[in-house]
Amino acid sequence: MGKIMPHLLVGLMLGVIAGSAKPGFAQSSAEFGWCVAETTDAPATQIKDCSAALETGRLESQDRAAALTIRGRAYDRLGNYANALQDFDQAIQLNPKNSSAFLLRGTLLGRRREFDRAIADASEAIRLDPKLAAAFTNRGLAYVGKGEFDRAVADYNEAIQLDPNMAAAFNNRGFAHLLKRDYERAVADYSEAIRLNPKYISAYNNRGNVRWFTGSHAQAIADYSEAIRLQPHDPVAWMGRCWTRALAGQLPAALSDCDELMRLMPNNAAAFATRGFAHLKSGQFDKAIADYNAGLRIDPKNASALYGRGMAELKKNNAARGNADIAAATALKANIADEFAQYGVR
Repeated sequence: MGKIMPHLLVGLMLGVIAGSAKPGFAQSSAEFGWCVAETTDAPATQIKDCSAALETGRLESQDRAAALTIRGRAYDRLGNYANALQDFDQAIQLNPKNSSAFLLRGTLLGRRREFDRAIADASEAIRLDPKLAAAFTNRGLAYVGKGEFDRAVADYNEAIQLDPNMAAAFNNRGFAHLLKRDYERAVADYSEAIRLNPKYISAYNNRGNVRWFTGSHAQAIADYSEAIRLQPHDPVAWMGRCWTRALAGQLPAALSDCDELMRLMPNNAAAFATRGFAHLKSGQFDKAIADYNAGLRIDPKNASALYGRGMAELKKNNAARGNADIAAATALKANIADEFAQYGVR
């Protein structure tokens, strides 16, 4: 098709598998028992109990490594990445055969965009446990981050073979297919992820993104609507539905969606650019310029916002300002005019 999906909706459609494997342990003490018994839904309590177990000084190396791995995962869930990484490092030093620690550290490194290190950790987790499907999935995510989409697909294939019910593997493979511009396979994978998990919000959003991009606007709107039904405060779905309704000419509904998006994300450049586009499509050029101005104060190099503002200025017969914006946008993204033409903006 030759289209390039704009940055504002690519935004990360990936679902990370973090910690499906459980650390092994040799013996237990009372404190250690509480550490391993806590649910992952209570990370603060898990940190407290695992810290108490570690402070006793009575744990054997393997149990200590397990407690550090569990506490590291809890720190990770609370966003304390420095402490999480420190715990994973210590756990691996104590027990180099701890596949869970490698898996979880690799996941964290991937989120930090340290993709080579993430791949190395996932590979070691796979070496230690060749049937650890989550490690293949996480390595696939790191390969996507490096732009090595074929390797990512191969890892997702392996994960699916090991665990055919892993919805996240289908979702992530769908994203790799999307980046390879294999839209039919992307939709098929997202659909399978949804079949396996009918409440998989990310898969609905991702399938919606592919569908609007390939011109299936009604189906895309249906996907975003289901994501909103499942999670009314999900900004990705509101952004996607606003954008798609604007493309489809459903302008009052698009603007209503974008107003809700702005309530959820009041300081987001992509949100301003999306509502700016809806205003541009509806002929409300002053409001479009105001939105684009607000977005560009946050992200001055947003090519879509610059081009959209330029088109709005031209529609208002402000040739100098319009042409300057369009030139700046084109310098950032050479095909931006073709992209907007495909959206019906000329």
